[in-house]
Amino acid sequence: MRTDRILVAGETLVDLFPDGPGDLAAVDGFVHRAGGAPANVAAGLARLDSPPELWTRLGDDAFGAYLRDALGDRGLDGAFVVEGDAATALTVVSPTPEGDRSFSFYEADTATLAFETGTVPDSALAAFDCVHLGGVALADDAGREATIDLAERARDAGCLVSFDPNARPDLWDDPADADGAIRDALGLADLLFCSPDDLRPLGLAERARSDAEGVATDLLDYGPDTVFLTRGGAGATVAADLPSCERVARSEPAFDVTVVDTTGAGDAFTAGALAAYEPGMGASGLADVLRYANATAALATTETGGMAALPDADAVRDLLDAPESA
Repeated sequence: MRTDRILVAGETLVDLFPDGPGDLAAVDGFVHRAGGAPANVAAGLARLDSPPELWTRLGDDAFGAYLRDALGDRGLDGAFVVEGDAATALTVVSPTPEGDRSFSFYEADTATLAFETGTVPDSALAAFDCVHLGGVALADDAGREATIDLAERARDAGCLVSFDPNARPDLWDDPADADGAIRDALGLADLLFCSPDDLRPLGLAERARSDAEGVATDLLDYGPDTVFLTRGGAGATVAADLPSCERVARSEPAFDVTVVDTTGAGDAFTAGALAAYEPGMGASGLADVLRYANATAALATTETGGMAALPDADAVRDLLDAPESA
């Protein structure tokens, strides 16, 4: 897909990583990196091809200035990067005993999720082939209204609508509300990108770990034509309703790399899939998209930080062409 005709919408924030191992209360300090799932996706697309447009909000503080520079360095300083009149949201990223990572969000009263309906006008949407939406904004009343409005108008404009729920229950005043909001977004989406944890509000998380192809196929009934379900080191699955009216599901294993930090790996996967995806693809084409996205995600785990670790197209192609991945 032509990435310069993709609009990515959602949060840009600062990820804080502890500067050493151990309990957060015992570390000496933190290292900050640019993050936020939609911003990572946009940066990933920029690394893989030409930069998309990004609709996001930055705080009016030093962290906001840092993020503006980080986005600008990646060609993401377009007309829809908006500066709010409050602070920047922060996320503390910490390792878990299982070798994964957990997130603590500090976004109350910040500018980050306070999206305003209509910021992206209909005239601008006419220039895009695809609009990719992040689900974190759904946890904010204004962000939810603006996100659903954008999805509805994008569909009316003939855009492909892509959605990543990125479900974070601790962001919701009432986590039960996430179910309805995610279902609303799914009903407007053509492409869905999710992990098992993202499906917890729908009650599908545990089954997604043991029956990925079955769950991915069932998710097609919620609205999307194509579903990508990522499972970390277990690989990823795609299910789709093909133009031939055939329904297919395929899985591909993850690539074997030395993992340093998994933050942003799912976002790298999404960027890789969007860069390689074309509407109307058949089963073999979707399998190729899955391998490309898996390679992009694998390389993103070999360095620290969601945005800083994103690979370019040459690195992805080299991994795909390596003898052990053939």
